[in-house]
Amino acid sequence: MSSRARRGKGTQRKDLRVIYPEYFDKNLSWRMGRRVPLKLAFDDPELKRVALAAQKAGFEVLLDPGKHYSRTWYHKKGRLFIPKDGSKEQQLRLIAKNLSKVNLPKPTAKKKEIAKKKTKKGSVYRQKTR
Repeated sequence: MSSRARRGKGTQRKDLRVIYPEYFDKNLSWRMGRRVPLKLAFDDPELKRVALAAQKAGFEVLLDPGKHYSRTWYHKKGRLFIPKDGSKEQQLRLIAKNLSKVNLPKPTAKKKEIAKKKTKKGSVYRQKTR
């Protein structure tokens, strides 16, 4: 790969800002990576919820689910990219205000029923058949 091709790739990323779900986590301290006040923070935010909140705030969103925040390297929650527009703090607060308004689709009832019906072979709690 030539150096010019690498430069072109970097210029696209230069216009984007990285956002991690941990920035909005109410359970994390400021030192562990929370970037918004507790009033605006959310309890264990998911990548999808943060992405929908960013879209609701008017940002174009690119997802990168396989990554992790360096301070919580043991949780791979992912990250998202939004275009730079003003300060990062202002953008984070806009997204945080929309977090509680976002409703994620709930899992369907069929998946719950399937999970309940499955029992392990040799399980002590297996139902008897007559």
